[in-house]
Amino acid sequence: MSSASPSPVRAVDSPYEQFLATVGRQPTAAQCEQWADEHPGDPDQGRALVQAGWLTVRGKQYQGGDDAKALELFTRATKLSGAAGRQAQVGVVETLYAQDRERDAEQAEQALREELTEQPDEAVADLQVFDDMVDMLGEIGRSERALDWCLAALAHPAARESKGTGGGEAARLRRGLRISRALLRRDLGLERTDDDLAAEAETDAELREFGEELDRALSGLPSGRPVEVPEDAAAFDGIVLRWVREDFAAVRTRWPESTDSYGDDYTAYAQRLQTDACTYAEAGAARVHIVSATLAAYEEFAVREGRDAGTPDTRRAFSRHVVRAHPDESLAWPPPRNGPCWCDSGRKYKKCCGAPARN
Repeated sequence: MSSASPSPVRAVDSPYEQFLATVGRQPTAAQCEQWADEHPGDPDQGRALVQAGWLTVRGKQYQGGDDAKALELFTRATKLSGAAGRQAQVGVVETLYAQDRERDAEQAEQALREELTEQPDEAVADLQVFDDMVDMLGEIGRSERALDWCLAALAHPAARESKGTGGGEAARLRRGLRISRALLRRDLGLERTDDDLAAEAETDAELREFGEELDRALSGLPSGRPVEVPEDAAAFDGIVLRWVREDFAAVRTRWPESTDSYGDDYTAYAQRLQTDACTYAEAGAARVHIVSATLAAYEEFAVREGRDAGTPDTRRAFSRHVVRAHPDESLAWPPPRNGPCWCDSGRKYKKCCGAPARN
């Protein structure tokens, strides 16, 4: 099943990809915006602005954030052509709804729908925008609008043409939209078709398959350290340390015994971290932070503090230090569903660690 396969590492084949690789961890909103400002006309300028917008939305969860700033970034990106411009329009609609500017949000939503209908772009990219709108509207409780977008998406030529095909991005999106349609009809108390029931049955089978594959990946590994939750009722923050993909193998080689619970598969490792974050949230954490650590930064901290870099205690101390001293380097969990996933796979959170099969 595709959701259980290792998340791809981005190829460094464009200036923006090179920038992301140079950062060594997920960039900040300010870094993405600066890159966009310094690269006017670059094909990825819109992508950088959209990523800056979603990172700004995520930042407001913990640091007060700035809806107006996020809206400004998304609006700038809408003026650019291509898929990023339309992805930015999804961000505009979501931010306007978040600001309780319902009339403006509905107008922006209608404008996007008309553009997709009257000025179709690359088929699969357009289908992705429909899918994003379905997810966003469903998440904020506008199920009837979400169902309307879902039905329009399934009537899209790219979805119709992918019917019956075994693979490809359009076929994957169509399958997800069929599932969304079934769930939305169920939530709205509407009659479901045989196709809806078949889509639900497929989902149940895939969830079972994913669970079995994950169990196999984790089998034989130590259970690892349980998350630290205060026994009293005091407010607390959950902090999850994540080694960046580029350094994961080196960390496992350097300290094999104290990191044996990680396993050697990054997908299974990321699943464990997602589970830890969920556990903190369910235990009542006021905030959950994910600290993305490079080996170089960690070792520098250990030397500076005179600590043994190979111990779990030092890793916990490093995580707390980053959250306190460098809050822009810790990620608020969970990220927006349409924002980049915290695991740095290059996928959207909803298609990666935030996918229902992984939660």
